[in-house]
Amino acid sequence: MKKVKYKMGKLGKYDFMKKYKMMRIFLPDTRKATLSNIKIMLRLYGSVYLKPDEGTGGHGIYRITRGKNSLILRTGSNSRIFSSLNDLYTPIQSILNRDNYIVQEGIELLKHNNRPFDIRVMVQKNRKGTLDVTGIIGRQAKRNKVVTNFHSGGTPLPIDTLLQSHLRGESRKKYIQIIEKLGKDASTVLGENYRSKRAFGVDIAIDNKMKLWVLEINTRPDMSIFNTLKNKTMYNRILRYSKNKG
Repeated sequence: MKKVKYKMGKLGKYDFMKKYKMMRIFLPDTRKATLSNIKIMLRLYGSVYLKPDEGTGGHGIYRITRGKNSLILRTGSNSRIFSSLNDLYTPIQSILNRDNYIVQEGIELLKHNNRPFDIRVMVQKNRKGTLDVTGIIGRQAKRNKVVTNFHSGGTPLPIDTLLQSHLRGESRKKYIQIIEKLGKDASTVLGENYRSKRAFGVDIAIDNKMKLWVLEINTRPDMSIFNTLKNKTMYNRILRYSKNKG
């Protein structure tokens, strides 16, 4: 079995995964956070996220949105308005360089009760060493926050609840199966470089046209979010798999 040669941050994982045609259409444009890359991507997409290449838990994330004659920089629930990208870049440049940031295409997340949400799909190896989807959960952003992460105040909710206002009955059920398959496919691809890992946490976004995006894949996913649900079936299954009893 081929050994893992190196550990990848968000940019490395993105570069690795986009080599696979089956994954390319699900990956938001992601580049190193240089002034020129931020400028190009704001022109292309209107909004971008700045994220630490190796950060977790939603900390240190910025969102830049292009206004009519201004740029809005948001972090946490704070907003600042700048007249030019140079003015905006100056106060954050040292942070971007120090923590090795990436810039990612801004996805307009689907909303439930006027608050955006994304999805975490837990994928784990069973006793035979093949991958199974063991959990799926929604994470709804705290009001006025730019991130959905549980440890940054996001609310964990059943995915069925979050999709109720967008899809009915059978189509909702089928759509959840498509999300689960994408989580498993993404883990299978990244697993080619992380052969020894037994669990992957795949963060998936749905935009307002119902298109799916793979935002990030965690190779050390936090299981505690699943314990917040009233129904403990998924959490118990995840625990069982983590002890190699799945």
